[in-house]
Amino acid sequence: MKKSEIKIGAVYTNGRGRERRVIDRGDYPLYAGQLDHDCILYEIVKDGSKKNLSAGKNGRMSAVSFASWAKGEVK
Repeated sequence: MKKSEIKIGAVYTNGRGRERRVIDRGDYPLYAGQLDHDCILYEIVKDGSKKNLSAGKNGRMSAVSFASWAKGEVK
């Protein structure tokens, strides 16, 4: 997937049972002291486990990394 195809509010899957909803995109710190100008803020919808304990937690990653992780949009 291309990073230009990532839409706020959409849910994406990695094709292995994990799903993430894009909450926002912009300037966010990835690590202490490292600001990314094209960062994806996401919420875990499905973590791939039976109990789905990580659901609802938020995370951040660069748009390039997210586009590499995402195999497609969940309809």
